[in-house]
Amino acid sequence: MKNFVTGNDYTGENLTSLLQTEFTNPNFMTFKQARTVGRVVKKGERGIPLKRVVTMKKTDKKTGKLKIIRVPKFFTVFNLTQTEELA
Repeated sequence: MKNFVTGNDYTGENLTSLLQTEFTNPNFMTFKQARTVGRVVKKGERGIPLKRVVTMKKTDKKTGKLKIIRVPKFFTVFNLTQTEELA
């Protein structure tokens, strides 16, 4: 299972989530990524929710020190078969 636009393989929980779907096509992409390659998500299609952990820099309000935190970021992907070429 990989991202259709970037070519990166999905790993961990995201891979497990994608393997549990009925799709046999291994290519997935976000709604915005579909637009960048001239595709659009078909009307009525439902995406698969995934998450990744991103690192952010945040200033502590009490101490004024910069600290690094890890937060989850959620996104939705669609299988290539759920998209079609933009007319």
